[in-house]
Amino acid sequence: MTIRIERPVTGPEDVLALERKAPWEEVLSAQSTYELIAGAAADRPEATAITFLATGDPDEEPVRITYRQLIGRITQAANLFHALGVGSDDVVSFLLPHLPQTHYAMWGAGAAGIANPINFLLQPDQIADLLNAARTRVLVALGPHPQLDIWQKVESVRRRVPSLAAVLQVGPGDPAAEVSSFDEAIAEQPADELVGGREIRRDDPAIFFHTGGTTGSPKLAPHTHGNDIYCAWAAAHMLSFTPETVMFNVLPMFHVAGAVVTGLAPLAAGGQVVTITPIGLRHPVALANHWKLVEKYQPTHIGGVPTNLAALMEVPSDEADLSSVKYAVTGGAALPSEIERAWNRRFARISQIYGMTEAGSTLVAAPVEGRAKPGSTGIRLPYGRWKIASLRPDGLPGDPCGPNVTPEGGKRNEVGAVMFKSPSVFPGYLDARHNPGTLTDDGWVITGDLGYIDDDHYLFLTGRSKDLIIRGAHNIDPAIIEEALAEHPAVALAAAVGKPDAYAGELPVAYVQLKVGSSASEGELLELAASRIAERPALPKEVNIVEALPVTGVGKIFKPALRWEQAERVFKEALAPLAETEGATIAVAVDEDRRRGTLARVRIAAPAAADRAGIEKEVGRLLGRYIVPHEVEWATAALAG
Repeated sequence: MTIRIERPVTGPEDVLALERKAPWEEVLSAQSTYELIAGAAADRPEATAITFLATGDPDEEPVRITYRQLIGRITQAANLFHALGVGSDDVVSFLLPHLPQTHYAMWGAGAAGIANPINFLLQPDQIADLLNAARTRVLVALGPHPQLDIWQKVESVRRRVPSLAAVLQVGPGDPAAEVSSFDEAIAEQPADELVGGREIRRDDPAIFFHTGGTTGSPKLAPHTHGNDIYCAWAAAHMLSFTPETVMFNVLPMFHVAGAVVTGLAPLAAGGQVVTITPIGLRHPVALANHWKLVEKYQPTHIGGVPTNLAALMEVPSDEADLSSVKYAVTGGAALPSEIERAWNRRFARISQIYGMTEAGSTLVAAPVEGRAKPGSTGIRLPYGRWKIASLRPDGLPGDPCGPNVTPEGGKRNEVGAVMFKSPSVFPGYLDARHNPGTLTDDGWVITGDLGYIDDDHYLFLTGRSKDLIIRGAHNIDPAIIEEALAEHPAVALAAAVGKPDAYAGELPVAYVQLKVGSSASEGELLELAASRIAERPALPKEVNIVEALPVTGVGKIFKPALRWEQAERVFKEALAPLAETEGATIAVAVDEDRRRGTLARVRIAAPAAADRAGIEKEVGRLLGRYIVPHEVEWATAALAG
């Protein structure tokens, strides 16, 4: 049967009520992701499960797939994989944009063995490494395409994967190259039952998601069936997914949120998922026509990562009827306050979700039917546990933080490392050597974020205990950039940090200290980085050559000072037009604030007749687009510099 909610979660009291009713293990009978979708199909066989828009043109004829057809294709895919020798411990990898076939492959692979969705935008060497790390038995990929180079990558890596037994192409296939058509092959399989006879348990691995995680380079994070069943159930309760839900899914299926939160969860609730082009809002036609598509397809839920929301704010709605939209949802990176306010004013109240690949996708959410707290990521999901821990000198979590009285008179935990234990938390990386620093021996996941919990049981994040750069929802390990620049013979030290960006959240930039007597230009260092870094989003936007990098008392590079400098530069540039028009002198200082994490202090000196309220409002508009919070101070005298 479908996931059904008696009432959506509105606050912490509803979380406690759900937990009192029954232990998590007894909440659902389904043991696998396949059973979740099969239950929805049994309840609503003729209802539309997936609507696929190939181009994003409002006038195109969509592909509509009923629940009966969906579970049939998933069953056929599972039977095909079984026929190709896939057992419970074997892996089906796929390089596919967001197509109906991606759902068939994902959930069919989980029924026969283990699914391994791979980001098709990665470079061939990275793809080969992931295929081999998973010991891939079957590969499904998009065939030759005029805009996407997926098949060229497949051809360059397939001979480098010794475990690979079969290659399937979404397209016509090529028997001469030992490549079968995925579509033709599944059509030959029975659609009414799984022929493999496998009995799936909740603790069986279902999907390998690759991730930069909180500790560096991409690695494989297995999800169990239980992890993803729980996340689908919890998302339905927090985001109010029902059979009447129409979810615009603009995220790829290799992204954990695209697969689980905006994919599996609404399907398990019996709703409809509208896929807006194979590459989501990266497609210019889909982006330009988004509000027309909203008017035509009447979604109840829309959203995307913060960069998607920022881009959509620039698209005129042209008086389109947006009345169907009840909820907007975002996650994957920090949401700038100005974008949050703008969405709340213009479209629908936006709710944030917070999680990580290593935790099934979601740990905390702002319930769409609940009370919003600006700046908060929300409340814990039912059956999850959280704690805020102090940081030890080695950077790992220590003792739990105690309560602290705020300047406003409330109470909250002290700022510390954010940790969770939940039915969503993965069992550990495929290569257990990656676990230390992310997963404790007793099952707590260390998020790498710093934050606090207030007396209303809402989580607020204040920064990151690790140096990960988050560009959009893409996690970038600074070491990738630093190691590339260190190859230059003139470089003594290199450090990469995130530069605040109104669209992407952060952009990678680098600082370099040269060896005594050596020389190098920014241009040649950027060229070196471009030749060494396969991960395109990780290419630094600039390289700053400095006399000496800031260091701590024990000689470690002090990266916060570099991040503060970048924020100061960006904010000063953003505020320069305001200073000119108002005749004001504006200074910006960014550093650490005990209560709010990194904070920009904007100090303004202006003529006595100046409209202070208007200036402060404009500062808020200009700086609210960035993830670094700010506060305004007024000077009594002119400022220097």
